Amino acid sequence: MKSMKAMKKVTLLLITLLVLPPAALSAQNTQNSKSVSTEIQGIVPVIFTLSTDMTDVETIDLVNSTSAYLGKVVVYTNIKALWTIVISSSNGGKLIGKTAGNHDVYPYLLGFGSIDRINLSNEFSMTYNTLLPKTSVEYPVRVSYAKLEDLDDPVVSDIYSDIVTITVTIS
Repeated sequence: MKSMKAMKKVTLLLITLLVLPPAALSAQNTQNSKSVSTEIQGIVPVIFTLSTDMTDVETIDLVNSTSAYLGKVVVYTNIKALWTIVISSSNGGKLIGKTAGNHDVYPYLLGFGSIDRINLSNEFSMTYNTLLPKTSVEYPVRVSYAKLEDLDDPVVSDIYSDIVTITVTIS
């Protein structure tokens, strides 16, 4: 009789296990399990640099030469962008004597990148569209001028200078 009761209990247990939904069984197993999740993010900011190997003062030979390489301007950005490059001159594209009372001027033309003979009597502007991110472009900068003995209007002995500003904007 004991074996009959034992068989009934086993049968009842098997029926109960078959009838209970799986969620009821797994709920007991997951009560001792916990988990957390996290999203990992890294932020890459817009990088935009403008550098040059030119010095604050570039001295050119007005007596023996008709041109001079001043250096290069390097523009780098990690985004697709439209660059606007503006070049301006403090003296309208002319070297002006530094001595008080000297009104002589020494004309020159600027070369920037592949563009030669830029007259800076007015601000010069150009655009460059980067189609690929991580773009770095080098622009050589040069000046051309007449030798002192070839000037149409002779100038007196003095230090002649101009300040050229190159501004790059990305958008």
